[in-house]
Amino acid sequence: MHREKIRLYIFYLGILFTVIGLPFSRALISFGQVTLGALFLFDINLISKLKIFVKDKAAISFVSIYLLWIVGALYSTDFEYALFDLRTKLPLLIFPLVFSTEKPLSNTSYRNIAIFFSAVVVASIATSLYIYYINNLSDYREAFVFVSHIRMSLMALIASTILFYYSISNNDIKSIYRLFMVIGGILLIASQFIFSMLSGIFIFIIILIVFSIRLLYKARFTKVIYGIAFIFLIIVYLGLSLFSTVRNYNDVSEIDLNNLDTISLQGNKYTHNPNDYQIENGSYIGIYIQWYEMEQEWTIRSQMDFNGYDNKKQEVKITLLRYLNSRGFRKDAQGVKNLSDEDIINIENGIANYEYAKRISLKKRIYKLIWQYNIYKNNNKAQNSGHTILQRLELWQVGIELISKNPIFGIGTGDILNAYSDALEQKSSSLIGKGLRSHNQYMNTTITLGFVGLLLFLFSIFYPAFIKNAYQNPLFVYFLVIMVMSMLWEDTIDSQVGVTVYAFFYMFYIYKSKKGPIN
Repeated sequence: MHREKIRLYIFYLGILFTVIGLPFSRALISFGQVTLGALFLFDINLISKLKIFVKDKAAISFVSIYLLWIVGALYSTDFEYALFDLRTKLPLLIFPLVFSTEKPLSNTSYRNIAIFFSAVVVASIATSLYIYYINNLSDYREAFVFVSHIRMSLMALIASTILFYYSISNNDIKSIYRLFMVIGGILLIASQFIFSMLSGIFIFIIILIVFSIRLLYKARFTKVIYGIAFIFLIIVYLGLSLFSTVRNYNDVSEIDLNNLDTISLQGNKYTHNPNDYQIENGSYIGIYIQWYEMEQEWTIRSQMDFNGYDNKKQEVKITLLRYLNSRGFRKDAQGVKNLSDEDIINIENGIANYEYAKRISLKKRIYKLIWQYNIYKNNNKAQNSGHTILQRLELWQVGIELISKNPIFGIGTGDILNAYSDALEQKSSSLIGKGLRSHNQYMNTTITLGFVGLLLFLFSIFYPAFIKNAYQNPLFVYFLVIMVMSMLWEDTIDSQVGVTVYAFFYMFYIYKSKKGPIN
């Protein structure tokens, strides 16, 4: 009995290291995995545990994709990177081994671990919000000092579903604690909007729709009508808002160049070339430009070289040009005079549109996406390197080409970085040397293991939960939606944090004790 208690404490310790480490420390994540791995390997009943694991269809089907990645390493030309990739993905093996062979967590332990994880995520997000505001950061990504904003967005969504679920469904929790849980959940969702995390916001909307559908399935007819109306209103509102924002950004009134003022207030001639630059904020950047006046007035307002670079390594004069346009000012001396001291600081910091400087603004994120798309549409590859959307489009094109060359079994576990590097070099891409992949987990898997690997990957995602009847657990459903959607635009399980989030919570949810209520 004493030995079993020690094992239980070690099991909880490994979980504790993991859930604290996910939003705060990669080192703690590693400690958690080592602890749980050692718990399995140094068990005196190891052989019996292995037999249990092999007979567990859910565990084997989940691990199957990892085994195929091992096979993929055998026909890889870069075996060193293949080993690195396999080490990164070890959570896909460790957590199934441990959770399938240990005693299932009790309902109380399950709930407490889930809520504790959520509290740690709230603390991490709150820290990032504090850093963001106290340092007046223009780039929210700099506020995430522990874990990348992409992974934190996923964890915030997972944690929010946990907090809202238990605050509503669990009557054993005191009202004051449930109130704190609701506040924490609201903070996590609000952070998606504060940081303008479009992927997180999109997934949150999908979760709302899934939640509504679950209500429709269980509700009476009148509630069904209300539910359908609610979903419809969400879709219509979001669609109209997005349409309006895009239309206002790109829609400009026709101009007659002959009717534009040709001389500035200082008597200098304007340049009017609407097609030289993009449309931004509903106006032509390329009209009412007087470069000499802009430079003269800029040297009065700022110590930064007009012909130099701002703090984001962009040309100061171009940043100033766009910023003046976004403010609705002419690009001359008077326009620069009209700028506030805060505007000057924004321009020096590389903020090219006054909307980008707003602390809470979903519109600024949409504006950035439209700007990037317009660059892509105009085939201006010189500007591709700084924009994630353009990078993804280019990387996806390369990914499709790589898949077409090895569609069945792929190129092998260790060759994806070299394949991308060679393809980008052939295209003389601005992304050469950045070590990028497709930013799409399904595409990465297909490039590496072919369509055989993709099918097995999808099997490993959906089948284990089916075996364990986990789709009855709403928390698992929300978690799976978050993961599956994130993999469309991120290589979620190709990083230590991402793969740990996926493997840990998948096993945590499907190996919950079947005794007692779900909460």
